[in-house]
Amino acid sequence: MKKLMILLALFVSFITLSACSSSSQSITVLTSSGYEPYQMVNEAGELIGFDIDLMEAIADYLDWEIVWQDVDFDGIIASLQAGQAPLAIAGITPTPERAQMVDFSDIYFSSEAGLQNFLVFSSSSPLSGLGDLSGKVIGAQLGTIQAELLNSLADEYNFTVDLRNQNAQIVEEIQNGRIDALVVEAVVADAILANNTQLSSSLLDADISNIFGNAIAIGKNTGYLEPINEAIAALLEDGTLQTLIDKWFGE
Repeated sequence: MKKLMILLALFVSFITLSACSSSSQSITVLTSSGYEPYQMVNEAGELIGFDIDLMEAIADYLDWEIVWQDVDFDGIIASLQAGQAPLAIAGITPTPERAQMVDFSDIYFSSEAGLQNFLVFSSSSPLSGLGDLSGKVIGAQLGTIQAELLNSLADEYNFTVDLRNQNAQIVEEIQNGRIDALVVEAVVADAILANNTQLSSSLLDADISNIFGNAIAIGKNTGYLEPINEAIAALLEDGTLQTLIDKWFGE
């Protein structure tokens, strides 16, 4: 009987430990790959990048388990509003307009030099700024502040705006001669040029007063804003955030 009781006690202990080990909260997080170096998919089909590493570090701090959903960027805010997921990290700029629809964490990356907008174009057809865009077709990713910027400038500078779901699609169109340039922030332009040596870039000489940095988008009334800000502050204090910035941006 004593042996039976011991075995039962060990079994109960095992069940208890198993339950504790699986107590992490599972959180669905939206992202949008194809936006180097923030988030992309490697040859093994895995999500990698600055935003991916940062969100995983936040999850470790908060004892969360992330379920990633890779979606089109222009649908992220609407998905959060509809309650399809509580969080999104995808190099998102917290504009006042977006803040009416979702909450935003504290800024986690705000280098002005890294967030300035650049034109990416074929080296054989160089562009030096807005004055060279008349009659051209200029691309940007759907739903981005770059798309908003181009739409606001198109009539004044006489160019056509072509928006796509992925920057990679626009790069391919530039290489095929169907789009003249892509507008992206500096760190994204650097990543594109590193993998496409036939392309070049130049600073887009437009007002950059709309640079707000990058933040995590959070569905309103989900209760995740405070813990995420706590985690970002902790990762900033212990140097983890700077290590990730150095790794992906070389800041």
